[in-house]
Amino acid sequence: MNILITMQKGSERDIYFPDEVIHEIKKLGNVILNEENRPFTEKELCERIRDIDVCITHWACPSFTGAVLKNAGRLKMLAHAAGSVADVATDMVFEKGIKVCSANRLMARYVAEGVLTYMLSALRLVTEYDRDMKNGVEWSRRVVENRTLIGERIGLIGLGTIGRYLLDFLKPFDVRIKLFDPYISRDSLAGYSNVELCPLDEVLSWGNIISIHASLTQETKNLITEEKLKLIRNGTLFVNTARGQIVDEAALVKELENGRIRAVLDVYNNEPLDVNSPLRRLENVILFPHVAGAPVKEQMTYTVIEEIKRLIQNIPLEHEITFERYKMMTREKEQQI
Repeated sequence: MNILITMQKGSERDIYFPDEVIHEIKKLGNVILNEENRPFTEKELCERIRDIDVCITHWACPSFTGAVLKNAGRLKMLAHAAGSVADVATDMVFEKGIKVCSANRLMARYVAEGVLTYMLSALRLVTEYDRDMKNGVEWSRRVVENRTLIGERIGLIGLGTIGRYLLDFLKPFDVRIKLFDPYISRDSLAGYSNVELCPLDEVLSWGNIISIHASLTQETKNLITEEKLKLIRNGTLFVNTARGQIVDEAALVKELENGRIRAVLDVYNNEPLDVNSPLRRLENVILFPHVAGAPVKEQMTYTVIEEIKRLIQNIPLEHEITFERYKMMTREKEQQI
């Protein structure tokens, strides 16, 4: 079996594909590495994919277009050692019967942990207390502003894999949740008696915390418009770890500038966030550089290694991405949608 790893040579590959991981992959077949200091171009991928049985992809890999697949006659599996496969796979991959798997479910758990961390940090004024203590404020306790997550009202926009993990993480806090997601049914929420499916406007106007978990698709781009943001209650904490383009960022800045709401943002309309962005000047927003899922590293690669073993053994995959799931995933390249 020939296995191609598309991730370019360098320090980042050393993190996700350390020597011990490469050693495990070599037990499964002949391994071909990308020895360039940059991602493959589409032309290079077309050349490298010949005689490859399994391709392990990562971020920045070219899409498996018709041109690539024309040379991929032996390809049996596209194993994505990261989250969404929407910018790597194409409809044609599924049409050709090539198996697709990813570490999306694994990564989602870490992102959900990040969301919980962000909520607690903001409610408990972690950055404010730290700033006060370091700036010589004698003993600023901010008792009125300090809030708890216990028993809170949370509005979720979209659910997905991350949101489902978050529901479990929130159970000890006895929160009440209203959820907007047109793609799920009440039956799919069995076991979550504290969750109510509601229209978008109701979720936005009800929650004391609003957290975004929708994928970026044609339907969700700019879903949270200026008008929708105005529905949010005064004092609400707005958390976005999904994608920046789901929210009208300029309108969000206005709401933050007038001090009506607070926010924790991990994603932005354009990344990296411009150094002159007004968001960087606001004290009522906590900013992160798209790192909610950052703690998960070589574990993602081990996940797809196990999937390759299942392929070899001809047993069902545990992290397979179906065509329907693929169509619902976030597309990073939809900057022009």
